[in-house]
Amino acid sequence: MRAGRFVGFLRAAFLVVVLTLAAAPGAPVSAQEPRTAPDYSARVLGSDASATVAGLRGKVVLLNAFATWCAPCRAEMPDFEAVYRRLRDRGLEIVGVNVDEGEADEKVLRFVEKLGIGFPVWRDPANRFSKRFRALGVPETVLIGRDGTILRHWNGPMDPGAAENLAAIEAALGTGGAETAEPGRDDLAATLLRGRRLAEQRGCLACHATDGGNGAGPAWTGLRGREVTLDDGRRVTRDSAYLARAIRDPDADIVAGYEKGVMAGAMPGRSLTDEEVAALVVYLESR
Repeated sequence: MRAGRFVGFLRAAFLVVVLTLAAAPGAPVSAQEPRTAPDYSARVLGSDASATVAGLRGKVVLLNAFATWCAPCRAEMPDFEAVYRRLRDRGLEIVGVNVDEGEADEKVLRFVEKLGIGFPVWRDPANRFSKRFRALGVPETVLIGRDGTILRHWNGPMDPGAAENLAAIEAALGTGGAETAEPGRDDLAATLLRGRRLAEQRGCLACHATDGGNGAGPAWTGLRGREVTLDDGRRVTRDSAYLARAIRDPDADIVAGYEKGVMAGAMPGRSLTDEEVAALVVYLESR
């Protein structure tokens, strides 16, 4: 191989490696220097109203591009909802930008309702988001500061509850603006993360769906404060006390339509401590 061709080959190989690393799932993309979020607008789902990124100045914004056909997008939605419920009072706004092509409002609305999404959703069927934010595909997430500066950019799936990502969001919330952190908020976020990890480690998510689907046990979406009918006909409210009791003794109050012994037999290992039960309750109430 001639020297010139060999050098060209090395340059091409290096470029492939760089692009592959940049596109790694969930990897934050760092710009060479901070840049202001571009002018971007989209239609609010289910209406003719338009919304803009500029209109969110003063808030910390997580802009998440997704599609209903995208499995990783669906999987991360409950985590975005959990963080949104915990931090919206401190000035966090999460916006889902749906890029399904064509007239897909009804399909997207069903998707949103099934997953129990409470944060705003915009429609961008032409996927102008991709060009404006230099996105590679879906899911893609951008963290924008209160002053409109892009702080972080994630290609691929992004867990907003992961320690590093949550720290980036917390740091953005703690700078600028009139909002100040309420006492104990950091502890609350840590408890939420601990509860989520416990649910994963103890195998809870194998039986309880977090996307509104069916499982061996009741779905873990929209539990807090809702009434439920038990197998003996009683109606109870799913408050903190009920959830803690259900975690300690799954057979104590069986929801109608589910069998006794399934949950108790599926919970491996030692008994949970009071602190662990409390962390799981916080996680459940965030769903």
